[in-house]
Amino acid sequence: MHIALAQLNFHVGNFENNTSKIIEAIKQAEKSGAELIVFPELAITAYPPLDFLEFDDFINRCYNSIEKIAAHSQNIAVIVGCPSRNAVPEGKNLFNTAWFLHKGKVQALVNKALLPTYDIF
Repeated sequence: MHIALAQLNFHVGNFENNTSKIIEAIKQAEKSGAELIVFPELAITAYPPLDFLEFDDFINRCYNSIEKIAAHSQNIAVIVGCPSRNAVPEGKNLFNTAWFLHKGKVQALVNKALLPTYDIF
């Protein structure tokens, strides 16, 4: 399996630019014959998003970026980092999640298990 790793320079809260960079990297990886491209933790938001995670609009923009990126996963699988909402009332409101995208849609979510409880990690 040919796997592409995309370590790019993302900027906190710049969804349009971050999403464009991700889509461009997907296209390049696909042209090179990759079957999977992997992006870093919180690639869509950039790291660390800190207090921005408290705003619903910020998370909604994350989800919009995921939809745009998923549309480019028809012929290549994509793993990209982005927050996700916790659907149950127990626990924290958000997860730090690896999103698995393929065939134009979200196929799976994997939440980070061990989160630090202090400032920037």
